[in-house]
Amino acid sequence: MSIFGLSSKKEVEEKEQLAEKAGKEYGKEIGLKEGREKGLKEGIEKGLKEGIEKGLQEGIEKGLQEGRAAGLQEGKKIGINEGVKSVLQQQQTDLSNIAKGSQFNFTVPYFDVFDPRFENFAVPVSVHGILVYGIDDIDRFKSVNKTENVNDSAFQQKLKGSIVKYIKTAVTNAPIESHIQVLQIERKLLEISEFVQNCIASQVERLFAVNIRSLDITDIMIDKESIGYRKLKAVTADVEMDYLQAQASLNLDSMRRQQEMKLGGQEELQRLQLEHQRESMRIQREELQRASKLQTETNFLAAHQADLNNSVLTIQAQNSTTPSGVPASPLTGGIPPMPGAVPQVQYMIGVNGQQMGPYDWKQLQQLVQQGWLTHQTYVWKQGMAQWQLAGEVQELLPLFQGCAPQMPTMPQQ
Repeated sequence: MSIFGLSSKKEVEEKEQLAEKAGKEYGKEIGLKEGREKGLKEGIEKGLKEGIEKGLQEGIEKGLQEGRAAGLQEGKKIGINEGVKSVLQQQQTDLSNIAKGSQFNFTVPYFDVFDPRFENFAVPVSVHGILVYGIDDIDRFKSVNKTENVNDSAFQQKLKGSIVKYIKTAVTNAPIESHIQVLQIERKLLEISEFVQNCIASQVERLFAVNIRSLDITDIMIDKESIGYRKLKAVTADVEMDYLQAQASLNLDSMRRQQEMKLGGQEELQRLQLEHQRESMRIQREELQRASKLQTETNFLAAHQADLNNSVLTIQAQNSTTPSGVPASPLTGGIPPMPGAVPQVQYMIGVNGQQMGPYDWKQLQQLVQQGWLTHQTYVWKQGMAQWQLAGEVQELLPLFQGCAPQMPTMPQQ
């Protein structure tokens, strides 16, 4: 081969190498470009996917965390509100219970009491009892006690401390104020209870806005082993004996005076009853006398009127004659009934305060025979002004002919 042939081959190889190199570089560029595009695409997709997943996870976690915090805060708020509401309801229940009435037992430990007669001897006593209290005005109770969260047990402890102090002071003053001997204080529970309640009621109402409904001291115990008690017992022995003797004497005097007053009262009562009886009898006598006088006057007037009527009729009869010359008969009364004729009467009678009748003449005769109609029986008929005794009615006197009049009762002097 020629030199030119060798040169051409070499050139061809060089060209091929250059072409191969150029192809590699181009392929590399193309590969890089495609790889970059594909990697970018895959990276975006993967990143987006991972970002979504991570964001979603972080969002859920953050949402849960924030939701938990918000729920916790809201729960606290609701819990606080419910707690406050429950406390207020409990407080209202406690106050209502106190208002209805509450009580507690109290004990005042031993403290010294002095007899007003012998103030040098201190006698230790302890007091036990029950106090019942209530609330009349709940708003004032809240205002005075300066609290909205009071309950009965807490208030009782607060009240009990003051009550013990007040009772101690009152019992200390009781022997002087109520004149109670210290040695007899155990037997004066009712007096002491009333005295103590009167002493402390206004203070408790003013300081605590509650009213004491009852204070019952159930026991007052004296320390009988104390020196003060023994000395007071010894000193007052003679005084007590003198007191008992004076009291017994006073009781005897009182009983004697009461007996005298009782006897004097009975005598006075008898005297008053006798005077009343005499006065009643005097009034009855005067009434009977007035009635008798009135009846006599009425009878006299009636008799006088009858005489006048008879006189007029007689004159008329003398001045007038019948055609045959026989005197005419009067048209009205004035002529006595013909002998043997039965009078036509209708009388009411009074028996034991009851009105009976009317009765005609025959019935009246039967009543006389049976003893129901006597001189002292009141009678009345039409035309009479008032009731009269049958023995005083002229028309009825024939009924009692042959009958002894009833003996009048003599008034007692």
